[in-house]
Amino acid sequence: MRSRRRRNALGSIAVGIVAALAIAGIGLTAAWNFGLVPASVVSQLPLPTATRLVEPSASPDSRATPTTATTSATASAPVISPSAAPTPAPRRALANDSANRYLQAWQRNRFPDMYRMLSKAAAQNIAEDRFVGRYQAITVGASINSLRYQMPRLLEPAADVDRVEARFTVTFDAARLGEFSEENSLPLVFENGDWRVEWMPGLIFRDLTPDRTVRFFPENPVRGAILDRNGVPLAAQGKAVTLGMIPGRIKDQNLVVTEVSKFLGINPDVVRRKLADAKPDWWVPLRDFPLDRVADLNARFAKIEGVFAEEKDSRVYPHGQAGAHVIGFVSPVTADDMKTLAQKGYEEGDFVGRGGIEIGAEEVLAGVRGGRLVVQTADGDTARVIAERPARNGGNVRLTIDIEVQKKAEQVLGDQVGSIVMMDPRDNSVVALVSRPAFDPNGFIFGFSDVEWKKLSDDPRRPFQARANMSTYATGSVYKVVSIAAALEKGVFRANSMFDCNGKWAVLNPRNPMGDWKPQGHGKLDLAQGLVESCDIVFYEIGHKLDQLDSRILPEFTHAFGFGEPTGIQGLKESEGIVPSPDWKKRVLRQEWFPGDAVNLSIGQGYLDATPLQVANAYAALANGGVLRTPLLIRTIIPGDGSPPREFKSVEKRRLPVSGQNIATIRDALKRVASTPSGTANYAFQGYAKSIAAKTGSAENQNPDAHAWFAGYGPAEEPSIVVIVMVEGGRLGGTVAAPLGRKVFEIVLGK
Repeated sequence: MRSRRRRNALGSIAVGIVAALAIAGIGLTAAWNFGLVPASVVSQLPLPTATRLVEPSASPDSRATPTTATTSATASAPVISPSAAPTPAPRRALANDSANRYLQAWQRNRFPDMYRMLSKAAAQNIAEDRFVGRYQAITVGASINSLRYQMPRLLEPAADVDRVEARFTVTFDAARLGEFSEENSLPLVFENGDWRVEWMPGLIFRDLTPDRTVRFFPENPVRGAILDRNGVPLAAQGKAVTLGMIPGRIKDQNLVVTEVSKFLGINPDVVRRKLADAKPDWWVPLRDFPLDRVADLNARFAKIEGVFAEEKDSRVYPHGQAGAHVIGFVSPVTADDMKTLAQKGYEEGDFVGRGGIEIGAEEVLAGVRGGRLVVQTADGDTARVIAERPARNGGNVRLTIDIEVQKKAEQVLGDQVGSIVMMDPRDNSVVALVSRPAFDPNGFIFGFSDVEWKKLSDDPRRPFQARANMSTYATGSVYKVVSIAAALEKGVFRANSMFDCNGKWAVLNPRNPMGDWKPQGHGKLDLAQGLVESCDIVFYEIGHKLDQLDSRILPEFTHAFGFGEPTGIQGLKESEGIVPSPDWKKRVLRQEWFPGDAVNLSIGQGYLDATPLQVANAYAALANGGVLRTPLLIRTIIPGDGSPPREFKSVEKRRLPVSGQNIATIRDALKRVASTPSGTANYAFQGYAKSIAAKTGSAENQNPDAHAWFAGYGPAEEPSIVVIVMVEGGRLGGTVAAPLGRKVFEIVLGK
């Protein structure tokens, strides 16, 4: 998440790039090509070329006193000084040992140790800091993660027993190039009782000489698109426009500073510093904008010389806030990210997924970075291609989300804080996943103004929170389907078991009885009708009876319905929630389990916490006849290399431990919740032509107002859509959440 802070972060990134350039001249091109080098740093850099200098340009190496190596290293290799000259056979053994030690040091990136094994003549030709710097620069510039070597084989000396060669093969593992191997010969000379390496640049890569350099030509893939179920782009590579300056073309600097700072809403001193740091012919980018702003920018700055609007490639989110928490966003790689991403070929300034599917499917979307590693002559010609691998464009990810349905569902929730989940129980595909309030992911591409960022970051409603899958809440009465299922299966009550509800339940505490949401009570009713009217007294009895039978029963049924564990949705992070149990309470709270805990759980209160997605998945299991499955969000992955698409289906997790007869009883009661006058959702669904099965709920929380819940599916007989609505602080499920639920059903089932 970034505002102008994002710009500051990019400055930090670029400083890191400059630091690397001080050693090797690497990493600039990729960052520049992405348009991520701020002007404060651009002003210190030459205009980019299409290649990257992997190591310092070749130049005569004046002998300097070797400096102390900064790279961590082991103690220098021991010098063997026998009292008498060894025979040729022992000498060959010592040579083999020296070759191994040298190659092992290379394998471990202990370049100072390698230098200490050089012959006297070789060490006179190159200083230690240049030797170490060259190996480091090539390792970083070629994105080499590791190397391994095959045991060397000594070549018999022709006549001079003081000189031998060891044949070896090094296999490099490079992030952008994959694995490639080099066969080479290591010349050794016997000096002062030990074998030393007669080093030359060609020992790094063949054909590398003192006047040649190693260069890497990066090839970056195009990031794949995120599509909705109908192929509509949700995130794709498009065009943006960059507002920038060329100092040498500015005629009136005061005018430029005034107009630019006013337009961007930034301090004029920021613009002055950018100009002061830049050379006359350098391009100083200021801010990116959506492509549709190009005409506006050109008109605004047409008469101000030195200010330009240039098009560039960019990630774009065509639907703005719609589906933002599902789609996610990208932002530049930071120095901290590079600790893990460098091994995959990323460079500081590259973009990486930060949320939603953008990060969940990063490996698919990002593609495979490639490039070409060459030995280059002083004239710029390629002497040899060491290794190359073409980039592979990222794959497209097609979701089950219908963006038009998503937008309409978001409009239903409006400015209220909460979530809507829509799933098709026939294949468990997610049709819409709404979290409100939201944010525009384009802000992470084009930058937030200070005002915009402050508004988002200070908003107590937490617009970046993915409520549907990451926020957990007490579920209230929408949970009661679990309690009634457990009661029926364990035989503590039957569907026609009768209850007398007077609004009070004093079994656990006669002096302070527990009440019903309806103070006067519901009168006489059977178990199924207790679900229809959401009579708390009925469910207090259920919780108490089940706890008396076995305190583990209700928690185990809760787990069976998918609570307290990830749903298994692809590509998104999710919260597990909490299912309280005797073991959980003792382990987490170090407290004993009481009958009151089971009674609270029976009505979806107490310590129970669940995400709206978990509730939707549980109701989808009831709607499909009793099979709990993983929610399906990613339908298809279309690889960027042209290989066949990969299709995905929901995976069965388990069957609910509920008989078909008991599921039918529960489904019939849910249908009556919406269709009969005594049902808690009847108010919202009066006159609706479609048959809906539903449950409402009001859940306690830390706020003075309860959360309002609605859970349902329709048509009741042959369900094609599950709808969950949760409004934070909405208080009443029947009069707040249920009417919203009806509007959502109307989106897909009609009015």
